[in-house]
Amino acid sequence: MRRAVIYGRTVEMQGSPYTFLVYRTGFGGDLFHDIAAAYENNPPDMSMLLQIAWAMAKTHDDSVSEYEDWLREFDPKLFAIGDADAWGVIDSAISAELFRHEKTGRARKWIARRMGRMAQRLGALADRLLAR
Repeated sequence: MRRAVIYGRTVEMQGSPYTFLVYRTGFGGDLFHDIAAAYENNPPDMSMLLQIAWAMAKTHDDSVSEYEDWLREFDPKLFAIGDADAWGVIDSAISAELFRHEKTGRARKWIARRMGRMAQRLGALADRLLAR
């Protein structure tokens, strides 16, 4: 289980096989495919990352609100498009909870390479923003 602060709110997330079912039921998509698609963009698709975070939160605690209501529970004053902190904590939870064992083999290495490239791009973006 990972506890992270996203837009000022503490979210507890857990990954398990149940997460794939929660995600498919909630969004009609394949979790693994959507994780890969989220990282194809620069910056990553935050709406997809939030959907993944919700599925992991729902896995941890079934009493978590439905997705639309869960989003409304965040403080809109703390929301910022391009918030590297939110990307980072969700990315960390995805890595730790869904790709935690070496047994995932090639898929894990492929995702790790993608995430490594994304982290480099985010670092460069943060450097440019801080230089302003």
